[in-house]
Amino acid sequence: MTSALSEKFPGTEVLHVTFGGAKRATGTKIRLLLEYNDAGHRHRLPPTMWFKGGYEPHTENVRTSHARESLFYSEIEPLKLVNSPACYYASISDSGDFGVQLIEDLLQRNAWFGDARNPVPLATVRDGLKQLARLHAHWWKSPELDRLGPVGGSLATDGIVLKIMGKRDWGNDGSGDDVPAWERAMEKDYSRDVPEALRHYEAAVAGMERLWELDRQSNNLCMVHGDAHPGNLFFEQDGTPGFLDWQRLMQSDWGHDVAYFVIGCMDMDESARHEESLLRGYLEELESQGVRDLDWDQAWLSYRRHAMYGLVWNTVPPVMQPPEVCELEALRFNAAVKRLETHDALFND
Repeated sequence: MTSALSEKFPGTEVLHVTFGGAKRATGTKIRLLLEYNDAGHRHRLPPTMWFKGGYEPHTENVRTSHARESLFYSEIEPLKLVNSPACYYASISDSGDFGVQLIEDLLQRNAWFGDARNPVPLATVRDGLKQLARLHAHWWKSPELDRLGPVGGSLATDGIVLKIMGKRDWGNDGSGDDVPAWERAMEKDYSRDVPEALRHYEAAVAGMERLWELDRQSNNLCMVHGDAHPGNLFFEQDGTPGFLDWQRLMQSDWGHDVAYFVIGCMDMDESARHEESLLRGYLEELESQGVRDLDWDQAWLSYRRHAMYGLVWNTVPPVMQPPEVCELEALRFNAAVKRLETHDALFND
């Protein structure tokens, strides 16, 4: 800890570390209570912070995602394009495929945290979309995007989405058999809105691969958060939203973030009622940041297509997210894919 913190805060020594609570999901997060020497106090370092990395059984499937998070905290977070935790240390391994961070304990801001079971209010979603527009505009079509790896980021290089959908020894109930997780999920009540064209495993995989193919062909690539679901949000006392967990930072079509954020954060009826106006507000903010590449028809088509990605919630295993959260998010995206005619948008439009 002394070695890490003294890089940005010279002279700091950590005299004692107490380990607090741990959160284990896609990544590993451990709360630390720290005691400093006088230099550490002069730098106003906080008494608590979070250590984050990947130390779970499934980490090998998502190692590069932790490197992308370190890139965000070391270079993008200081620009204050979005509301996010402060970072005190971020590092990437010599091999370039793993990273760790020391980040702000948001409880010191008296912030509270998002949960899919608590839908995000309309005004707050509008605020979040403005932040995402600023993030997207920063490296819009920029050569800097190559620093984020291939289009689709670790979703493409790690292949975790297709692994989850095809896994044959887990289901959302924790049991296992020789049936792909996607086929098992289609037997559940929450899958009722998934259209027939996507109900079989091979068809769902084809839909995901078609989406990523279109993203690779996109003329509107930018830097995206990549995983902007409610569990990766926090809120200030005045309701201002912020974004956590930058493991999926990547280059992609902007529609990935916008569809995932709007559909995943709101009740089904609310997103259906307001998604067009929310998208128009996002485009206005994007234009205010100097991006004028998108017309409405093009934007709406991208939004419809990117609802596809959220179908992965049907098969997210209980070691990664609580089953009730997975089912609720699956319901939202399943309904969206039906009403937006996503399959047709991917293959026919």
